[in-house]
Amino acid sequence: MRLPRPFRSFGALLLVVLLGVGCSQEKDAFLNRTFHRLTTRDNGWFNANEKLKEVVAGMEDAHVDNYDEVLPLFIYGTEAQAKTAIPELEKCIDKCSVVIERHSMNIGGKERNTWIDDAWFVIAKSNFYKKNHYEAERGFTYVSRRFKGENRHLESLVWLARTAILLEQFGKAQSALDEIDNQKVLPKRFDHGELEAVKAELALKRGKVDDAIVHLEAAIPNARTKKERVRWAFVLAQLYQMKGLEEKSIKQFDAVARMSPPYEMAFHTQIFQALAFSKGNSKEIRKKLNRMLRDDKHIDHFDMLHYALADLDLKERKDSSAIAHLMTSARVSTTDTRQKAKTFLKLADLYFEDRIYASAQRYYDSTQTILSEEHVRHDEVSTRARVLGELVEQLAIIEREDSLQALAQLDEKDLDKKIRGIIRAREQAEAERLQAEELARAAAEANPDAGKPQPPTGGVTRGAWYFYDPQQIGRGLSSFRKKWGNRPLEDDWRRKDKSGSALADLPEEKEEAEEKEAAEKKEAEWKDPAFHTKDIPKDDVALEASNARICAALYTSGMIYKEQLKDADNAIESFEVLNGRFEECRYTPESFYQLYRIYLEKEQTTNYFAPDGLGSAYYAGVIQERWPDSEFARLVRDPNILQADDARRKEEETAYKEVYDRYRQHMYSSVIVSCDGVIENEPRNHFLPKYHLLRALALGGLRDHAGFRAALNEVKTKFAGTDEERAATEMLAALDRTAGSAPPPPPKQGAAGVYATDPGPHFFALIIPNEGSDLNSVKTRISAFNQQYYPSTPVEITSSFLDPQHQVVLISGFTTKDMAMQYHNLFTGGSEQLAGINDQGYPAFPITTANYTQLYKSKDVEGYTSFFTQNYLDRQ
Repeated sequence: MRLPRPFRSFGALLLVVLLGVGCSQEKDAFLNRTFHRLTTRDNGWFNANEKLKEVVAGMEDAHVDNYDEVLPLFIYGTEAQAKTAIPELEKCIDKCSVVIERHSMNIGGKERNTWIDDAWFVIAKSNFYKKNHYEAERGFTYVSRRFKGENRHLESLVWLARTAILLEQFGKAQSALDEIDNQKVLPKRFDHGELEAVKAELALKRGKVDDAIVHLEAAIPNARTKKERVRWAFVLAQLYQMKGLEEKSIKQFDAVARMSPPYEMAFHTQIFQALAFSKGNSKEIRKKLNRMLRDDKHIDHFDMLHYALADLDLKERKDSSAIAHLMTSARVSTTDTRQKAKTFLKLADLYFEDRIYASAQRYYDSTQTILSEEHVRHDEVSTRARVLGELVEQLAIIEREDSLQALAQLDEKDLDKKIRGIIRAREQAEAERLQAEELARAAAEANPDAGKPQPPTGGVTRGAWYFYDPQQIGRGLSSFRKKWGNRPLEDDWRRKDKSGSALADLPEEKEEAEEKEAAEKKEAEWKDPAFHTKDIPKDDVALEASNARICAALYTSGMIYKEQLKDADNAIESFEVLNGRFEECRYTPESFYQLYRIYLEKEQTTNYFAPDGLGSAYYAGVIQERWPDSEFARLVRDPNILQADDARRKEEETAYKEVYDRYRQHMYSSVIVSCDGVIENEPRNHFLPKYHLLRALALGGLRDHAGFRAALNEVKTKFAGTDEERAATEMLAALDRTAGSAPPPPPKQGAAGVYATDPGPHFFALIIPNEGSDLNSVKTRISAFNQQYYPSTPVEITSSFLDPQHQVVLISGFTTKDMAMQYHNLFTGGSEQLAGINDQGYPAFPITTANYTQLYKSKDVEGYTSFFTQNYLDRQ
C-alpha cells in the first residue's frame, strides 16, 4: 500500500533531520556515534585498507629471495617498488585523512569513534611502505599513546618496533616490545606469532642468533598464515645451519619440505639438506640429488645440484670428483648468475689453496665479471684476479722466452719440423672447436625447445608471453654474457671506443664484415711458419734481451708470491731459479736480499733451521761479499735501519693523509703547494707516487686542463706498474673520450655563500637555462608530477631569474628536510613524466630559506651543489 504524499514528505523530512543531528561530531549520543563509526568504517577506512593490502600483496608477490643469505622474516618491498606504489599509498593516506577530519569525535579528551585509531594506523602503515620511515614511526607512536587500550594499541607497538629496527634504533624497538610484554593480559586476537617473529628479527639485527632461534621456535606454531609459517620455518633451518647444528638443520629443512612450500623454496630445502651434511653416510642424500638431476623440471637448477654434490665430495675429501662436479655446474648453468658466481668462486678458491695459480686466476677473473658488487668478497676477488693476472703474465713471459730460446738451439731442418708440428696441433684444436660448435648449433636447431623446463608447480608464477617469462629472460641474459661478458646497457655497447669518429656511424653489417676480415687475417698469420720464427733470438744481442726479460719476470713473480700472495715457498723457488740461471743480471742483488729477508723471517717466527746451510746467514754473507757498498749490504749489516724506515713511513703516511684531507675540502691551491714541496725535497718519500697523483687531481680541481693532463702523463711515465699509474691511465682515457666536448663552465663570480644545514622547512630548487627551455611547459609537467605523487600535499611552484642565463624553478611545501629529500629522490629517479627535465643534468636540490637567500646573492650554484652533496647526499 502506497503512503499518502504528506506521510512520504514527513518521512523524508524526518530522515534529513536525523542525519543532520547524527552528523554532529560534538554530541556523544548513540545516533551520532553510530553514524560516524559506520561512515568511517565503510566509506573511508575499508577502501583505504583494502588498497593498502593490495599494494603489500603486490610487493610480496614480486619479491625474489636470495637463498645465499638468511631470508628476511618480513618482506617490505624495494625502493623501486615503494616509488611505484606512492600514488596508491597517497590515496590511502588521503582517504583516511578525510575520514579523521570529518568523523573524529574527540569529546572530553576521549575519542568516541572507535574506528579513528584504525584510520591513523593505515596512514602510518602507508608511510611505512612508502619507505617514509620517520613519518611512519611518528604515526605508530601517536596511535600507541593516544589510543591506549584500544584495538590498535598493541599492534601499533609491534609496528613501531618493526620501523625502529629498519632505522637501526634497536633500543627504541626493544622498549616497544617490552611495553607489550608488560601487559598483564593480551587480547584474544593478538598475533603472538608476529610478536615473536619481530623479536627474532631484532635479535638477528643485533647479531644474537641464539636468541633469534628461541623466538622463531615460539613464532612458528603461532603463525597466522601458511606463508608466514613456511618462511619462518625455513629461516629457522638456516639459523640452525649457521650455528653448526647440522642434525637440527636437516630435520627442520625436512619439516619445511612437508609444508608444501613454493617451488623455489622447496627446491632449496633439498639443496640445503645436502649442504648441511657433515658426517655419516651421504648415500641417501646423493641418491636424492641424482634423482632430481633426472627430472627436467629442475633443469634451470642443475648447476645448483652439481654444486651440492661437489660440496659433499669436498666434505669427504674427494677433491677430483668435486672439481668435476663444479666444472659440470658451470657448464650447465642457464639463468642463475648468482649460482654460477658461487661455482666459479669455489673453483678459484680450490685452485688457489692448491697453489695452481694460473687456473685460480682464470676462475677469479670469471667470478668478478658476474659477482654482485654487494658481495662480501667482491673486493677480495677483484684483488686476487688482478694480482694473479700479473703473476700469470710474468709466468707467460718466462714460458715464451724459454720456448723461443729452445727453438733457437735447433738446426734449420729440426726447426722447420717443430714449427710445422705446432701449426698442425693448432689446426687440429681449431677443427675440434669448430666441430663442437657446429654440433651444438645443429642440436639447437633440431630441438629449439631443448633445455626449456616445464612450468614448475608449487605456486611459482610464470609470464604467459615469451618476453615476460623470467626463465627465458634469464636464459637469454646468460647466453649474452657468455659471449659478451657483463656489459652495461648503453648505446654502442659492442664498441670499446665510443668517441665520435666516423667509424661510429658504420652500420652493424659493415662492422661485422670488418671483424670477420680481421679474424681471417689473424688466422692466416699463425698458419705462416714465419709468424712463429720472427721472435726467435738469433744473435747475442737478441739472446741478452731475452734473458733480461726472463730475469725481470722471475724477480717480479717472486715478489708477487712474497708480498701479495704470502707464498714463501714459491717465492723462494722463483728467486733461487733466478740466481741459479744467471750469474749476474739486473735483479740478482735484489733476489739475494729477498731470500735473506724470507729466511730471516722464517727463523725469527718459526725457529726454522736450514739443513743445507742456506739460511739467512748464507745470503747475508753473499750480499756483503759481492755487493759490499750496496744498500742491501747496509741493510744486512744494520737491520735497525728497517725499523727506522718503518717509523719514517708512518710519519709520511700521517702527513699524506693531512694533505689528502685538504684535497677533500677542495683546498686545491694549498694541496698543490704541499705536493710540490714533497716532490722537490723528499725524493725517497714512500708516498711519492700518491703525491704526484694528488697534485694532478688538484690541478683538475682548479680546471687547469692542460696542467691536469701533463701531470697525469708524468705519473704514467714515472711510476709504471703502480696503482697510481693505472689510475692515471684510466683518467687520461676518460679525457680522450671527452676531448670533443666543451669544458665545464668556470665558477660564477661573486661572494660564495656561507651555508648551514637545518632539519626544518625546505624548498626544492631546479636551475634551468633560459636558452632552449620552455618554462611554462616545465612548470606544467612538474605540476602533473606533483599531482600524481603528492596529491594531498599543498605544493606550490614559482619561478624567477637567477642570472641573465638561468632561471630557478622553486617548489615549496616541504615542512622537513627528510620530506624535501624524499621529493629529490623521486624527482631525480628517472620518472618518465619528467623526461627532458630530470635527465638533462640541470642542478636540482633541496635548499632552506636562509641558504636560498645566500645562493641568490652569490649566484654560486656550483658552491651550493658541493655543499648539498657533502651535507645531504653523502649523509643519506
